[in-house]
Amino acid sequence: MNAVILDRLIRIGIADDNELVRDTLRLMLDCSPSIQVVGEAGNGSEAIAMVEAFQPDVVLMDISMPVVNGIQATRSITSNFPDTKVIVLGMHTDQTSSDTALHAGACQFLTKDCGREKLLNAIKECSAAPLKVVGHSPH
Repeated sequence: MNAVILDRLIRIGIADDNELVRDTLRLMLDCSPSIQVVGEAGNGSEAIAMVEAFQPDVVLMDISMPVVNGIQATRSITSNFPDTKVIVLGMHTDQTSSDTALHAGACQFLTKDCGREKLLNAIKECSAAPLKVVGHSPH
């Protein structure tokens, strides 16, 4: 018998201005026993407030949202809440979107058509990633 012992649940926040996308992501993630969705947001400003209130391990962040866009929200979250990792989700596969998201502090950039397994793997990888110390040099 193979048994998997989980140290803890991976706490997830979902930020997307499309309610159907949020609902779909939540339903998909709820099927994973190692993941707990702790909050949702419909724009970047709400995403920042969600992180402050619920302190998720990982936020799934739409790149294009009203009020505060996903890149600005990612920059704010990774600066002010370094224990929270951000995976930016976008519709386009262009290198500029990916580079912009990663430069803002995202752990990964994925397209919204990436598939369940790729998303779950990204969540696990980002939640296990070591914390970054911005502006610190080991020398």
